[in-house]
Amino acid sequence: MNLSFSTRGWNSLSWEEQVRDAEDMGFLGIEPHNIQDYPSLSGKGGAFHPFMQNETMRALRKSGLTIPCFDTYIDLSFENEPLDKALLVIKTAAAMKVPYVAFCSLRDRENVVRNNLNKLLETAAEENVCILIKTVGIYADTNRLRKLMDDYACDELAALWDMHHPVRDFSETPDQTIRNLGGYVRHVHLRDSNDDLSYNLIGEGTLPVLEMMNALSSIDYNGYISLEWKPE
Repeated sequence: MNLSFSTRGWNSLSWEEQVRDAEDMGFLGIEPHNIQDYPSLSGKGGAFHPFMQNETMRALRKSGLTIPCFDTYIDLSFENEPLDKALLVIKTAAAMKVPYVAFCSLRDRENVVRNNLNKLLETAAEENVCILIKTVGIYADTNRLRKLMDDYACDELAALWDMHHPVRDFSETPDQTIRNLGGYVRHVHLRDSNDDLSYNLIGEGTLPVLEMMNALSSIDYNGYISLEWKPE
């Protein structure tokens, strides 16, 4: 397993500062969050603008870092979700050889989710990028997410295990989650929380973090675990 951190909540820092901090703290990766909504990242002069992507990749390699996944707030359960933003992230991932992009589904509209997925998976296949569905919202119920994965059963669709939500939203144990998702898990988000749902430093809350690590070990998971922490 490798450690990365999410830039979620830390957009007041420049990309250069985040790369410096990741290098200084011994991380192996950085997970950019919502690049499609920040012109400072995806606009002209930004680290992920097409004119800057090669330079960004060179700087990451020099620092011994990689981007394991592009994470987003893009909600596939919105009927009028602007898929142009999702396509931008997929094409950016393809250009920068990032294997995964992550989306969520917060509303119980699975027909809308599937309709949007059908549109996006065609481009994902062309670009050799895998779409990850996060275990948040309706898919914090990982039995439901497994059914979605089984129905599609394609290389371009997999799961991102956000460890917080299945436990807090559906009282799942780590063993239940990993039995449901197993090899569909390609990326992991980790934070800790207390029983009252307030967040805490990893290891100081009541999430069963040790059991989660053991569950990952049981499937020989060798991907990234991305740490999340909101500065507020």
